[in-house]
Parts: sequence; C-alpha cells; structure tokens
Amino acid sequence: MTATVHYTHGPNFAVVEVTSLAFLENAEPALRYIAECTGQHGDRKLLINLMDVVGTFGPEQQRDIGLLAYRYLSHLERIASLVPPDKITRVSEAAAQSQGLQLRVFTELTDAIEWLAG
Repeated sequence: MTATVHYTHGPNFAVVEVTSLAFLENAEPALRYIAECTGQHGDRKLLINLMDVVGTFGPEQQRDIGLLAYRYLSHLERIASLVPPDKITRVSEAAAQSQGLQLRVFTELTDAIEWLAG
C-alpha cells in the first residue's frame, strides 16, 4: 500500500494529511509529493498530520525519515509534524534538526499551530 497524501494550501501554512502503513518505502514518495506541492505553491510553513499512519517506525527508520525530510523539505522555514502521543520519540526531529531543518514533532494540534505562527 502506498501512502495517501492530501495537500491543502492555506494563507499562513500548508497542511498535509498522510494516511499510510508505517513502512519506510512509503515515506520517500510521500515526501517527494509534499515537496512538489509546497514548492509549486511557494509555501514556507507546513503542518504534516501523521495521526492516520498505522503502525510504528523503529528508531533507525525514524532517523531515516528525518533525513529524508531534510532532503525534500529544506526549502521550508518551519515544519510541524503531528503524531499520536504514544508514537512521539523525537528521533526524526533530532535527525532533521541535525541537518538544520526546523522540524518539530507535536502531539497537540494547537501547539503545532502556535509554533508555526512564531
């Protein structure tokens, strides 16, 4: 199964909703598509809703996803990733930030929106 990605361009930030199984091979095509959409619309900030990703990535996969996010989304100023509380590890966040990408992981939508507004 490939990821289903729904992109919405907004006035202050873009929103992407991802529905997928937690397989690394689904992440790169999804990130490539997100990069195309945000690049075409000139987005600077992005909220990625990952609440509908089924399953869990291991630590190495989470690190790889953070590095892939850097590869495809480095044109963005801020990226807020929304995950369920039981899935937050900050491994992908740390990997992306180690490359200079302003990506933060949140479990609450209001916190993510507040950070994107900053």
